[in-house]
Amino acid sequence: MTENKKTETTILLPICLAIGVILIWAGTWWGVFQLIPPGESDWAKRGQFGDLFGSVNALFSGLAFVSLIYTIYLQRLELALQREELSLQRIEMAASREELAAQVKAQKDANRISIGQIKIAAEQARIESAKLKMEGQLQPVKDKFIKDIETIAEKIDEIANALEKQE
Repeated sequence: MTENKKTETTILLPICLAIGVILIWAGTWWGVFQLIPPGESDWAKRGQFGDLFGSVNALFSGLAFVSLIYTIYLQRLELALQREELSLQRIEMAASREELAAQVKAQKDANRISIGQIKIAAEQARIESAKLKMEGQLQPVKDKFIKDIETIAEKIDEIANALEKQE
């Protein structure tokens, strides 16, 4: 049964019962006036006739009690569904936590790789500096260029070390 049909049945049942009660109540009024003709002395007969329906009072009290029990039953079912939904949400939250932890680990691994690449770049700068030194005659411009490359390599190393410390 789909959710819409359950809702329609749950709403339709009390409406039908209320209409039935109203029809029975109207029928008793109609019956009293049809079976006992009007007159002054007939009010006592009508009172006695009305006393016969004291059991109807008990019937409707019983119906009200049954309705209360049915309502409690429906609430119990609804609470069971809520518990099940909460359980599923907890499972989903645990799975999402695991996924988040995996993403954090992957990000840390990517950061380590980036740090390694930065260190490699610093070493490449040092190698280029050494190549220029080995070429022989160093002019003042080459000396300045070599110093700049060495300074850049040192700064790259500092950045790599700072990133390692942040982990």
